Amino acid sequence: MTGAAAGRETGLRANELYWGSDRSVNQIAEELDLSKGVLYGLIRPRPSGLACPACRQELVYPNRTAHERRAVACPACGWQGDQRDVDPIGAEGGVVLSYDGPADEEVFVPPIELSSRRQRAILGGVLLGAAAGLALVLWARRRR
Repeated sequence: MTGAAAGRETGLRANELYWGSDRSVNQIAEELDLSKGVLYGLIRPRPSGLACPACRQELVYPNRTAHERRAVACPACGWQGDQRDVDPIGAEGGVVLSYDGPADEEVFVPPIELSSRRQRAILGGVLLGAAAGLALVLWARRRR
């Protein structure tokens, strides 16, 4: 087996164990004789079968924790949300994905990078909304 074939086989096995078992990351890394960092580099997001509400591409579960929490993300546009708030692929307005490559070729889906700028903006909005709500409650109590 060539180095590339062995690496591809290790990647497939790592994803199979990560997504298809209850083993810890440490146990999987030990079984495959990999460091945790290398293992995390091999793990690919799991397709969800749901369409992104922003760009209609397929949403993915970035990791097992996200899958357990029903948190999905779009590798194409960066949208993130709850799987219960989106449509399945093929639903009205959904997306039908097609692939013209060989059937046995592995398709690479890049990992999702979370924007710290976006996270700060969301947190700022939440804090601003909480402050406005508190101010409104205090103003209403004074008027009594």
